[in-house]
Order: sequence, then C-alpha cells, then structure tokens
Amino acid sequence: MNFKFISGSEAGKFNEVSISSCDVSDEKCSLPRDTDIKVFLKFTPNKDMSDITAHVFGVLLDVTIPLPLENSNMCEDPNSEVKCPLKKDQETEFKNTFNLDNKKVPPISADIIWEFRNEKDEKIICIKFPVKVV
Repeated sequence: MNFKFISGSEAGKFNEVSISSCDVSDEKCSLPRDTDIKVFLKFTPNKDMSDITAHVFGVLLDVTIPLPLENSNMCEDPNSEVKCPLKKDQETEFKNTFNLDNKKVPPISADIIWEFRNEKDEKIICIKFPVKVV
C-alpha cells in the first residue's frame, strides 16, 4: 500500500497506519461499501497539545473535496481512544470505524488525505493514499 507522508506537518510525526480492508501489497486500498472499515493510526506530537481534530478529504481529478466525519474532535470521541491533552514525544494511537453507504457512495477510485490538526490549527500529521471504493 502506498501511504505517502505529506510534508508540512508542524506539530508531529506520522508513525504507522493500518486499514482493515487494505493489504500492504495492494496498489490501491480497497474500501468495500456497506462494511465497517477500521483505521488505526499512530503518531507522535512534537509538543504538548490540548485539542485534536481530524480532517478527511477526497481528491478526484485534482479537485479536493472535504469528507464528513461523524465526530472530527478526536478528544471528545470516545471511539478514537485518544486521551487529551497529548504530551510531547508520547506516541498516540487513533482509532476510527467508518462505513460507506452503498446508496450514497458510488464505486470510484480516488486519493484520500487524512490530516490531524491541533488547537492552534497546526498540522500534526498528513497522509495521502489511493483508494478504490468497491
């Protein structure tokens, strides 16, 4: 799987990601519709921070489109398992489960950008990877 770290992160570093429906040998991450997909993402902040928000974008034909998250505030979402405040140099694991509705999301190939920002709107991490909705 071709996960690409996007430079410009000011407040942390990306350590590891896994997505339940993806295999490291896949050219594109397969995202089956009407199935729970689990995301695990590890990162290390390079400063103390009190608030973290997640942002997800789809990129199709060079157009970046914000995608809705059920709860983008990682500190308030009990399912994310992120415990705020975060401490400098302490690895943190984010968890998320999402489901692509068969009636709302067509089969498509695109790039996904997943970004975390702190309370000062500084990028903590930003990764990009190709997906195929099936």
